[in-house]
Amino acid sequence: MKKLPSICRYMMTAVIAVVFIGRIHAAENATVALIAKAVQDVTKKTAPADWTKASKGDALISGDQIQTGLKSLAVVKFTDNSIVRVREQSELTITGESSRPRTLSKDVHLTKGAFGFDIKKQKQNEEFRFTSPTSVASIRGTLGSNTRGDRFTAVVVVEGLINLLNTVSKNEVDVPAGYIGFSNDDGSVSSRKATDEELADASNLATGGSSNDINLELKDGRGNKKDLKIKFKK
Repeated sequence: MKKLPSICRYMMTAVIAVVFIGRIHAAENATVALIAKAVQDVTKKTAPADWTKASKGDALISGDQIQTGLKSLAVVKFTDNSIVRVREQSELTITGESSRPRTLSKDVHLTKGAFGFDIKKQKQNEEFRFTSPTSVASIRGTLGSNTRGDRFTAVVVVEGLINLLNTVSKNEVDVPAGYIGFSNDDGSVSSRKATDEELADASNLATGGSSNDINLELKDGRGNKKDLKIKFKK
């Protein structure tokens, strides 16, 4: 009889562990977003499975990857109604992490290509971030576009405010509405007022408008200007 309390404690500990592990497993497999639209060649990958064709209505869990081929488009809708429009020849990974019930911090990691975004205002203790190989953009609620180019990431803000951090140098800059921010692979980070054309491009990417081009004006370390035009097709 003296062993009964120890056995009971063991059984209670085992039950709690099973419930805890079950909750972790459920959180890891909870739906973070869904594919609201898939045009032409759109694929997704849920580890450890290989790439498969993506269709409208497909659920996306944390860690899922999305790819768009030539002349293709994907629209991703998150559980908070935020929208990301993925342009052709792009690749990204979606992550969602829950810190408490009914809260979900989201991350869209852009490996290549571009997407437009319409992010809803986040709740307290929630966060929405855009990441790339060398940058982190923190969003509270805003409209614009995010592009991963050759050795740089560019974020155009049409509405709202974004904090852009370069993960190489740890330098950062706030990018307000009407501005474009650059985070370069060499560690430099900067912002300037966006041109009317850049703002129109970003707005069209974010809302699904008719423009298929992103026109960026870059500067090298010596201040020399270079125009970069990225063309997308729907």
